[in-house]
Amino acid sequence: MPAQTLVLDETLAKEISNAVCNAMKKTFAVDVVAGPYEIGEGIVSLVGDVSGVIALVQDQLEATMTLCLTNETVKELLPQIVGNSIMITHEMAVDAVGEMTNMIFGQVKHDMSERGYALKIGIPCVVTGKGHFVSQFHRGKYMLVPFNLDGQLFQIYVALSHYADRENLARKRA
Repeated sequence: MPAQTLVLDETLAKEISNAVCNAMKKTFAVDVVAGPYEIGEGIVSLVGDVSGVIALVQDQLEATMTLCLTNETVKELLPQIVGNSIMITHEMAVDAVGEMTNMIFGQVKHDMSERGYALKIGIPCVVTGKGHFVSQFHRGKYMLVPFNLDGQLFQIYVALSHYADRENLARKRA
């Protein structure tokens, strides 16, 4: 039986929300609240200070998943595991976001794979810089899932690119 194809829908939004909430609770002993997800089309620029980006691949699909946080959010989370007496350095924040990205999207991959989605994920990379923009060159549909941690907003962004969509777009341009 062929694997199910990943789509941007309520099921994926729930998987992402569950993975984020569980990772934050288990790792940092904090409760986060998922906001309503949004599905849109076109280019999106995420604004944050630290972002974890990971690739996801399926037979006829490529995706990019991004966890975008502010420095304030990271600084609120890290003392939960390193203690309040440790000064949070830039390197610690980068490492933490890389690990969070791996944990969250690894859990999404695991849960989706158990339901028949044959997914592979890459190694996360982390982008930093005060107020940096993460611009995806993907021109198709995306999903944005916001989260709230004691008034701090952070987001998960998923961009999907189906091979058939790219082929159709190339034909239209020709």
